[in-house]
Amino acid sequence: MSLEALVNQNYQHFSESDRVVWAYLSNHREECKDIAIKRMAEHCCVSHSAVMRFAQRLGFKGFAELKLYLKMDGQKVPVKNDLTHICELYQNVMNTMCEKNCDPMFKAFDTARERYIFGEGMVQASIKKEFKRIFMSGGYMLYDAPSGQEMYNLLPLIESDDFCILISVSGENKKMVEIARRLHLAGVTLMSITKNRENTLAHLCNFNLYVDESNHFETPIHWQYESTTGYFILIDILFFKYLDYHQRKETSHEIG
Repeated sequence: MSLEALVNQNYQHFSESDRVVWAYLSNHREECKDIAIKRMAEHCCVSHSAVMRFAQRLGFKGFAELKLYLKMDGQKVPVKNDLTHICELYQNVMNTMCEKNCDPMFKAFDTARERYIFGEGMVQASIKKEFKRIFMSGGYMLYDAPSGQEMYNLLPLIESDDFCILISVSGENKKMVEIARRLHLAGVTLMSITKNRENTLAHLCNFNLYVDESNHFETPIHWQYESTTGYFILIDILFFKYLDYHQRKETSHEIG
């Protein structure tokens, strides 16, 4: 998992000091790979212990372990060609999803009163359609939120015991972020699907799913193409994990 994904996963629990430390680290990544904790605290105008708590908030034992992770996170294998890059992207999605514990998300999804899915744009519409199609075979109908101004008109109907999926490739779509803010304040459980980068939408959601960024490839007619297949792989594996979760739950119920 990238450092940005760790931050997105824990951002809701950040203190003001945590946000200050992350802002400095994210803007000075190279410098912070070897910086002393005392120097880091001085740059951020926070205490030594505040920097330590930030590292621990992300799941590290201390600041030294965070710096080691930062160094490893920056070590990217050079891409030999476009095909190698795109195959590595698909493999990363598969590995990440197979390792991810989705049980808390599935429990919230299962027990929700209603389930909604939001997304604007052609790519997001395709992802929504595939998500709805696959989970329909599991017995779940997702309410496809309309685009444009009609999305806002839907918000008063959504209650705190509902579950909403928000799709934004960048994670910075203004309408999606605004909707996430309103739903977050209303106590609605939210799940985001975005690129694997620090983004505002992920910060506002209870659960986050990511796809690594794809290179842009130039086609023979000089159009820019970016693969979106990773999102469909993600959804497919997510559903198989849901089937496993459901089977384990049924088995536990029978034993109980």
